Amino acid sequence: MAMSLNDLADLLQRRGHDSVSLFFPQVRFHSVNTSDLDACMDWFAELTMTVGIDDDDVADVVVGSLDFVVIRLDTDDPIAVCLDQFSGDHEMLAGLFDGNRLAAHVEEQFESWSAPGAVLVPNVAFVVEPLRSHRLGAWLLAETIYRMLPSGTVLAWPYPVGDTDNPPIDALDDAITRLSHHFRQCGLERIESAPWALGMSTAFTHLDNARTELDEAVRDLSVTIPLAALREASTPPTAER
Repeated sequence: MAMSLNDLADLLQRRGHDSVSLFFPQVRFHSVNTSDLDACMDWFAELTMTVGIDDDDVADVVVGSLDFVVIRLDTDDPIAVCLDQFSGDHEMLAGLFDGNRLAAHVEEQFESWSAPGAVLVPNVAFVVEPLRSHRLGAWLLAETIYRMLPSGTVLAWPYPVGDTDNPPIDALDDAITRLSHHFRQCGLERIESAPWALGMSTAFTHLDNARTELDEAVRDLSVTIPLAALREASTPPTAER
């Protein structure tokens, strides 16, 4: 079981270390399963990295997370009802569906020989502060898409989930720009008929190409973090069961 940042910081302090190196990012998936509808399955992805505390002592530590929903299409459950069950802004994507399938204007953009069987909707991605700017959040999403959506479409709402109803316009614009860039790194693009949303189908190479590039960027990543920065870092969210 992976340890928390606080536990890691306590261990480092007991052993007289003032910093630690983190490497080898991995993703572990947990089924949350709060939905009562057969078409919906909500998941939680846990981002971990390995730490070398001493020469013969290594462990994994939780450094980030992503919660997301996978929805099967063409079932008896209307997609809008599925989206409305979950926290975040999932329901804002309801206009991209028609009953229990993708709306025609979305299908046209991602037209392929095979009909999409499912949709993956990412919600909140989080990476602890000392590890940001290393593309780990984008890699986490790309790896999640690759492993949890063999065939289908990814749809995303690139707007921040905030605690205030009226954030400053400049701050909101900056957050939207950063989130859009984050999703584009994973291979998503603007929905032509709904430019406020992003999406991509696994039938195209965009998602695989993006994952390959991101995997190369983080494969040999090693980040040294001071003990003080570990103490100050926010605690990653946990799965809500």
